Amino acid sequence: MRIGMIGCGVISKQYLASFDQLPDVQLVAVADLDRARAEAAVEGRDGVRVLSVDELIADAEVDTVLNLTIPAAHADVDLRAIAAGKNVYSEKPFAVTTQEGAQVLEAAREAGVLVGSAPDTVLGTGTQTARVAIDDGEIGTPIAAVATMATPGHERWHPQPDFYYVPGGGPLLDMGPYYIHSLVTLLGPVAEVIGAGSRLRTERTIGSGPREGEVIPVSTDTHVTGVLIHE
Repeated sequence: MRIGMIGCGVISKQYLASFDQLPDVQLVAVADLDRARAEAAVEGRDGVRVLSVDELIADAEVDTVLNLTIPAAHADVDLRAIAAGKNVYSEKPFAVTTQEGAQVLEAAREAGVLVGSAPDTVLGTGTQTARVAIDDGEIGTPIAAVATMATPGHERWHPQPDFYYVPGGGPLLDMGPYYIHSLVTLLGPVAEVIGAGSRLRTERTIGSGPREGEVIPVSTDTHVTGVLIHE
């Protein structure tokens, strides 16, 4: 499968390292709004072309578009790729709203292309071992599970943390997919949700990289608590 990667930010390093271990996958092109960043990401990789976003989506050599853009752009880029007949694999969150996500899935069905999304961590040994334990009756009938993630904030380590503090980011849509995905994989679909959210600060200060010391606004909830009632 020939991959065209859109978005060459921090997370792209994880994918670039993985490509070297996947013989059935070939990275053929990359694109980023910052062309210099795209060029730096694939420096030393023979045969990988640096294109504009429009060029990559239209490129006949690209089978699947790997969408590593900011959350707010996920659905738009996916829909453009699907319209060009490409499969798409998007970083989480799959979309910023349920409506956008449904639109992407329907477009993919109509076009006959494949759609995937991170995280795929449920395919790892931890969740799969837990799945087998449940299926084999090792613990009887599960009645509850707890998933928690706590951190002072992405601005402590991420050099470009703006995306995390706007709609589409925050703990619910940026980190939540890992935990929700695991819970659904182990306990089944969710029928009801009880939740509350808040934000401690209206501003955050970047703590690393070239923008260290810059203050950025917070426009999404940064503390989210929920109870999921599984079917």
